[in-house]
Amino acid sequence: MQAGRLGILSVLAAALLALAAACGGGGGGGEQQGGGGGGGEAEVRPAMVTDVGGLGDQSFNDSAYRGLKRAGEEFGVKVEVLESNAPTDYVNNLSQLAESGYSPVFAIGFLMTDAVTEVSQQFPDTQFAIVDSVVEQPNVASLVFREQEGSYLAGVVAGLMTQEETPYTNPDDKVVGFLGGQESDLIRKFQAGYEAGVEAACPDCEVLVQYAGTTPEAFNDPARGKEIALQQINEGADIIYHASGATGAGLFEAAREQKIFAIGVDSDQAKLFPDAPILTSVVKRVDNAVFQTIEAARGGEFPGGEVQEFGLEDGGLSLAPFYRFDRFVPQKVKDEVDRAREGIISGEIKVPEKPQ
Repeated sequence: MQAGRLGILSVLAAALLALAAACGGGGGGGEQQGGGGGGGEAEVRPAMVTDVGGLGDQSFNDSAYRGLKRAGEEFGVKVEVLESNAPTDYVNNLSQLAESGYSPVFAIGFLMTDAVTEVSQQFPDTQFAIVDSVVEQPNVASLVFREQEGSYLAGVVAGLMTQEETPYTNPDDKVVGFLGGQESDLIRKFQAGYEAGVEAACPDCEVLVQYAGTTPEAFNDPARGKEIALQQINEGADIIYHASGATGAGLFEAAREQKIFAIGVDSDQAKLFPDAPILTSVVKRVDNAVFQTIEAARGGEFPGGEVQEFGLEDGGLSLAPFYRFDRFVPQKVKDEVDRAREGIISGEIKVPEKPQ
């Protein structure tokens, strides 16, 4: 690959880095420390530890920070953020905030699972929360998402739009793709929902599935992402959905070069990469999860020891607008997406968490 091409991929990868953990004032000893409890208003002095993408990633960490800032503004408290430059910073950053009296302390990303498990036991009177993982400690709230629900909607869009004649899609093939980062239970939830949505919208469609690898590095390999995307395009895919972190940068470049649609993940990626043909994105509202957890802690109801799930019904997930591609999306497609959303929320549609 030429140096200029690598440079473009590097810039895209940097903007997507935080997705790798995802597809990633002082004091605190309030009245309701540790696990949950009822009654009264507790003191909150919230803080968070970012994953290695840090603030300014325009994605996962920034979304969490928006929720933190909102809580600070609405509740009139000072908030704090410590950024992680490497995984080796996790334990130290979490410990530093706990020692300074912050609570609740948020760990942004499943890569901090071991660190939260360790530090939460060392500071049993501090409230902790982790995004995208489960830590079974009485003072830890585990904030997870029903990614399969948003992915189902993406699958409905892909299954219907691949049957449309547009500058980006060819109805002759009826082939779509899924690009995963690290093979893991989390990313398989994205795959399962997407495949189910495609199947519901287009039983005759084929879904090509490929993962970039089996280690965390698979979330940060845009060259591999482009390689997989080009392979799927060569096999007829004209819409590819990714849950692959920075690896998705390669998909975006391949989609731009080959003029097919990409579907983004976690953030509204069409806004972040306006030159890429991103049809829509499955937006994961980490900000809402963070804010709601702080709000619960303030009300004396911190969900310590509990798993909090966020999905379509409570605003934890949503499908981004079609923006400049809206003119290519027939009303019947939009109506089907709305019906699918309503069906999931009502319980009429059961979305699988694992690929069938």
